[in-house]
Amino acid sequence: MRRFLGLIVITTLVASLFLGFSNLSFAQKKYNEAPQLAELVKQGKLPPVEERLPKNPFVVGPGVLISKKDLPDWQVGKYGGVLKAVHVTADWSPDVFIANCTENLLVAPGIGVKDMKPNIVEKFEISKDNKVFTFRLREGLKWSDGQPVTTEDIRFTYEDIFLNDKLAPVFPSKFKSGGRPDGEPMKLEILDKYSFRISFREPYGGFLREITVKGWSGYTDLIKPSHYLKQFHIKYTPLEKLKPLLEKEGFKDEWWQLFHLKDFTNWEQTQAKSIGFPVLTPWILVKASGGVYEWERNPYYFKVDTAGNQLPYVDKIISTQVQDAEMANMRVLTGEVNFLRESTALIKLPLYKQNEKKAGYKVSLLEMHVDPSAVYLNLTYKDPVWRKVVQDVRFRRAINMAINRKEIIDSVYYGFASLPKTVPSEYNPTKAEQLLDEIGLKRGPDGWRLGPDGKVFEILIESGAHAPDLMPAAELVTEHLKSIGLKVSLKRIDPSLWGQRLAANEAQACVIWSVQPMWKDGTWTDYLPTSQWAPQWARWYSTNGKEGEEPPADIKRLYKIHEGRLSAIPYSTQDVRLTNEMYKLYYDNVYYFPIVERAKYVLITPANLKNVPRSGQAIAANMYVEQSFFEK
Repeated sequence: MRRFLGLIVITTLVASLFLGFSNLSFAQKKYNEAPQLAELVKQGKLPPVEERLPKNPFVVGPGVLISKKDLPDWQVGKYGGVLKAVHVTADWSPDVFIANCTENLLVAPGIGVKDMKPNIVEKFEISKDNKVFTFRLREGLKWSDGQPVTTEDIRFTYEDIFLNDKLAPVFPSKFKSGGRPDGEPMKLEILDKYSFRISFREPYGGFLREITVKGWSGYTDLIKPSHYLKQFHIKYTPLEKLKPLLEKEGFKDEWWQLFHLKDFTNWEQTQAKSIGFPVLTPWILVKASGGVYEWERNPYYFKVDTAGNQLPYVDKIISTQVQDAEMANMRVLTGEVNFLRESTALIKLPLYKQNEKKAGYKVSLLEMHVDPSAVYLNLTYKDPVWRKVVQDVRFRRAINMAINRKEIIDSVYYGFASLPKTVPSEYNPTKAEQLLDEIGLKRGPDGWRLGPDGKVFEILIESGAHAPDLMPAAELVTEHLKSIGLKVSLKRIDPSLWGQRLAANEAQACVIWSVQPMWKDGTWTDYLPTSQWAPQWARWYSTNGKEGEEPPADIKRLYKIHEGRLSAIPYSTQDVRLTNEMYKLYYDNVYYFPIVERAKYVLITPANLKNVPRSGQAIAANMYVEQSFFEK
């Protein structure tokens, strides 16, 4: 048990420590802005910057968005420059999404939940029993179209969306007591134009995670631009007036379908159709044509630096769609792309370094927020023979021992990764074969192992090739499993089809990354059955037992641990104790097969881009690029 206790530093936080937390007020009489915006003010097309910022803007300085340890040389920046990104899926640019669409109510350095402070809100308080959360919006905060953000936007989201059966047939679990599907929905109390209170029937300290970074959900789950969306809501706009728009979209009287088309969550704000939708992000999507998407600075963005300069510093972000991750990397090597994280890979490190100077970019070797590759077996796949085999923990232990992780670390990750601690990492193919023999998977005449039905037991691993290292790692795993007599094949498919097959419970096995490092940081709590390894159990829980399949006792315990962590303040004694128990369940039961842990992650940025962290997680550098600037 000591192995698990050492995984987490026990830090007790008492709820009262959060009382009255607010970002430092900025006593600034005059603010500065980008030259382009100053020119628009001069032309009368924009109000002065002092009128565009909230009364107390969010002040960004050393250690605020990235810790001083990871960014020791933070400095006030300069305006200008273009970040050139790339994406491989239509309407989805992951690096721009992380950089631009993940603003939330609260924020903490990096992507964790330690040292949380107000972001969109100006102040928050938590009751000692972790049931009542009181917030105050930044007075004068504005949407990207210049309209004020007030508690009317909160009320509209709660009353007119969450409580509307057409728009929200199921009340969101994250806004229920304990974060559970069967929990009682939150209660909202509007105190004044800027202050509101959310209360739960049960303790829900984990709510802080939900409104800080968990799930990359952003503010859009709770704060909607009501002035914009009311024109598509039947409570505020008569059906007759909506008729032309409904007909245009091919609807009859289904106004709620039209509403959903016009409402863009942060996850949808890299879509071309979101142009014109009011946002609170650093940049605004202004063009999307021929696979080229352009974002320009938001003149109403609410953050400033310590010298009073309105952020962001960078003028524009452009993301161009390409065929696949390989093509994305080729664009980097030729200098056409200078901002890339999602599609980079350690396997490309020699090429990156070789072309770094010529192409004008900089390679930063930071940490991954995920484990880069893991194999998942679908424990609830529809075939009964398959289930009998893969639900036997001895089979999973055999699979785990057959993976030569050291070989993968050396050949795919250039030594920049570690053996996993989440599961046993012993490489012992002889013992793996003994376990397979023990459970009755004997070799047939052709050398392949036979299942309980007497037929060759086959495993098809499907990969969406979301990153360049996934296929090389999976190819080696495939060979390792073949060496112990398992007939394994690997198939690469389109990422969209990959996701659909997993969701429909049609995939036997897959390879993708794992969010385990975020789990350790306290950012994630729900390391639970997913579409990757147990979609039917996941569906059972998410529907409160109405659909899917009831899981075994150990999985039910995982869900109870999850609920217990959600009730606790992050990093409290209760939270740490339950996390350690969860680790032990994973270690003993080998629910999935992480190939490596603690891998390094390549971040590509322009050679002259400053305020880029030297250490920490690469995705944090991606997320807080509003503070990065080009050195002239």
